[in-house]
Amino acid sequence: MEEEIFNVTIDRPIGSSHPDYPSLVYPVNYGYIEGVIAPDGENQDAYVIGVDTPVDHFTGKRIAIIHRRDDVEDKWVITPENVPYNKQQIEDMVYFQEQYFDSYVEMLDEEMWDAYNCKGEKLGYQIPRSMAKSLSEGVYHIAVMIYVKRADGCILATQRSRNKTNPLKWEVTGGSILAGETPVEGAARELAEETGIIKKISELREIYNCYDVKRHCIYYIYLAEVPSDMPIHLQIGETMDYEFLPYDEFRELVCSDRFVASEQGRFIAHEELMKSVLDANNI
Repeated sequence: MEEEIFNVTIDRPIGSSHPDYPSLVYPVNYGYIEGVIAPDGENQDAYVIGVDTPVDHFTGKRIAIIHRRDDVEDKWVITPENVPYNKQQIEDMVYFQEQYFDSYVEMLDEEMWDAYNCKGEKLGYQIPRSMAKSLSEGVYHIAVMIYVKRADGCILATQRSRNKTNPLKWEVTGGSILAGETPVEGAARELAEETGIIKKISELREIYNCYDVKRHCIYYIYLAEVPSDMPIHLQIGETMDYEFLPYDEFRELVCSDRFVASEQGRFIAHEELMKSVLDANNI
């Protein structure tokens, strides 16, 4: 499906109050799309997610429509291009206002994953990303994590954007692979999208893989080795800061409450192996 791109004029930026209900403060940018007429005869209203700061205008893609059963108005959801969100994330971000309506989220052109069993064997069908938290017993999807290590031994940590789940927490680069991708292909894509680092799949070294029954996920962990002067280009809406840290400082961050808990658990469970890979002096 061809992406629909729209320009949103923001009249209620992040941090502003609702004109009729001053106690309702907007955690996301909110505005209207001039020239697109909604059922109420006014310009179409839209939430802009994936942008962490107040803005006056924003151009992005429409990924979802919020339908209100008890109101004539629908609300559109606009995000930066190439920044995926699932249904649960959108519901969480707009809850501050949609809690007062009988509303539901319709996803448009949703990201699809291949379904696997716990052995990493394809089950022959695909699952939408919005079903990630409601998969049947024995059904898994695959996610990848990429540890980036510079020639000087420092390791990359990135900080999640305010509007994502686990806001402002630190993590390593990663995400779910798409339908049709292999784990290493998905790792190369995620690395390029989130950091700007381009690696051939032959240049990514698999450290280990494991599966998590609770999360219905199989994790593949990779190492990407880069020069000491490698520039990082953060993906708007995904991450807002980064640091290259020596191993001991990186480990301290991972083991703190500032790091995403699920990643922390996997690191600690495989700490001896991770130390042998990440704390080596050679590259």
